[in-house]
Amino acid sequence: MRCAFGSGAKRGWRAESGAIAVEFAILLPVFLLLVFGICDFGHAFYMKQVVTNASRDGARYGSLYSTALPNTFSPTISAWVTSRYAPVLPDDASLLVTPGGPGFTSGTAGDDLSVEVTATKHWWVIGNLMPGLGTTATISSTTWMKVE
Repeated sequence: MRCAFGSGAKRGWRAESGAIAVEFAILLPVFLLLVFGICDFGHAFYMKQVVTNASRDGARYGSLYSTALPNTFSPTISAWVTSRYAPVLPDDASLLVTPGGPGFTSGTAGDDLSVEVTATKHWWVIGNLMPGLGTTATISSTTWMKVE
């Protein structure tokens, strides 16, 4: 009588000895693409949050301190926002702060003041793999507030 786990079973195990390595080699690039894509889009989301907060803080700063001497308050909205938010963004983000509106030019209480903050996101991985996305994305946010 022959055992069910005889020499035929050994031959079956040997035939599958490299299957796991082949499966790993096929799935690893897909897995890494997924991980780096999540990191890339997560970083873009982070930059959007930073730009939005910079716009809000700049508008708040301008609405509080622009009535003293219009367009000459120190530091300016641009310098104040850049000094606070440029260090938390990548060096190649090219942070640009643009104040405007009637509240910025006149400094009169009750006028609207706007602060637009723009930064550039350079894609790490996704921009090279998705042709329509491009290598950079412009992230911007504008906040309007009344001058106090």
